Amino acid sequence: MLEDFKNYMIENKLSENTYKSYILDVTLYMNYYKDSYGEDFEKLNSIDIQSYKSYLKNIENQKPSTINRKLNALKKFNEYLVASNIQCDIVIDKRDYIKIAPNFVKKDVPEEKEINKLIHKAGENKRDTCIMILASNGGLRAEEIVTIKITHIHLEERFIDIIGKGEKYRQVTINDKMYKALQEYLEERTKINQDNPYLFVGKKSSFYKDKPMSRSIVNRILNKYNVEVKIEDLHPHLLRHYFGSTAYYKAGYSLIQIASQLGHSDIKTTRGYIDNRKKNMLDLSNRL
Repeated sequence: MLEDFKNYMIENKLSENTYKSYILDVTLYMNYYKDSYGEDFEKLNSIDIQSYKSYLKNIENQKPSTINRKLNALKKFNEYLVASNIQCDIVIDKRDYIKIAPNFVKKDVPEEKEINKLIHKAGENKRDTCIMILASNGGLRAEEIVTIKITHIHLEERFIDIIGKGEKYRQVTINDKMYKALQEYLEERTKINQDNPYLFVGKKSSFYKDKPMSRSIVNRILNKYNVEVKIEDLHPHLLRHYFGSTAYYKAGYSLIQIASQLGHSDIKTTRGYIDNRKKNMLDLSNRL
């Protein structure tokens, strides 16, 4: 059943991270179900969902956001069960979720000097420099970076074609830093693995001529140069948050412009990428 559920999510174009997370959450629910009722799971019902919510909240002491994430997984599983004629009704709706008041005071993103130092550490490695600049100046996800094809780059027109989550297309503006990094790397790129259509290639690209570089390499690149810089909890998505905050506080982007660059269809999501500096909130609060 879980393998069929996985295939269902892939067919519906859920990202790899999402479907793996959903499978894990559904597996945990099935284990809970067997422990609670002494029998294997067959189908979802609303009473069991309420009991599971209570268990997560009162026994596991899980945060509301974590509980809502697990409900998201079960709702998608519910949709699969209906589509597969295993059950005929959707038993999870928005009323089952825990309402959470928005809180935009989050962990600080790195300072500009920290990001500059991180990129500086790459030195003459044009590929690594380009990857970090695309993440920090373009707000691109790791998966989006590694799946950029050379034909997606319109250097003189100053934009990159990006196919993001949910197969959503957008154009990401190439600023001066991105332009220089891309120009220098493209000159080097012409000398390696011409058969691979993707911009970034790894050591195994000669064996996988039509495959993109693994997104895990982006994490390795950040970790490699972060040894001396020591940015806390550094990962590709943190650079995406850095872009959102810097675009808003320093460059003066509007919310709509940032949403467009990040590929957000809901501007509420974008707000979580910019109102996340405790220092700024404290400064504003002290003006009262």
